[in-house]
Amino acid sequence: MKLIGLPHSPYSARVRMQIYAKGIDVEIAAPEEFGTEAFKRFNPLGKVPVLDTGERMLPESTVIMDYLEDTHPHPPMRPADPGQRALMSLFCRFPDVYIQPALFPLFQQLTANPRDGRSVRENRVNLCAQLTNLERLMSRYDRGIRDRLDLADCALVPILFYATQVPAILDGTDVLTDVPLVRAWWQWVRDEEPAARVLRELDTSLRTFLQRSGGSNP
Repeated sequence: MKLIGLPHSPYSARVRMQIYAKGIDVEIAAPEEFGTEAFKRFNPLGKVPVLDTGERMLPESTVIMDYLEDTHPHPPMRPADPGQRALMSLFCRFPDVYIQPALFPLFQQLTANPRDGRSVRENRVNLCAQLTNLERLMSRYDRGIRDRLDLADCALVPILFYATQVPAILDGTDVLTDVPLVRAWWQWVRDEEPAARVLRELDTSLRTFLQRSGGSNP
């Protein structure tokens, strides 16, 4: 199998984290002709990641992760209990539906010249509000430090990397100050090697992006 993705993409990164955690033999490669009509013939959605299974091309990170979990069930990264699996899916969806839309305008400000201070402040407030919602969910459903990683950890780690790094670069804000459960989870998950490996990759990619774009380095 081959995973086609970009090093800085949080959606590619979540699949890589799952691959590392499960020890799956998957070639990881950058896309050819990304953003062109030729690439869209390869993947009609025009996005990464894409998994080449040898039989078909699978787009969309959640689809790929479910496929890998179904075809490589050990070690398991989904709960067997339907209720617990549903709660895990809630935390898989949360970063895409709530955190990413709040984060993207801040990411755009990294290379803005000049930066829009009002936009940074307003969107940082929105991002912190979504992290507060994540804190409430973690408290309600008793999600935090566990004995092993699951798919929700894979979904959250790359987005939390950018959610913590981007505001710190823009104005020095620590967005985890008022969310102790999220902070405790973040401290725990960063010590797990599959997560640590992905975070090293994302850090390198972010620094490279900032150098090429003329933005400020962390």
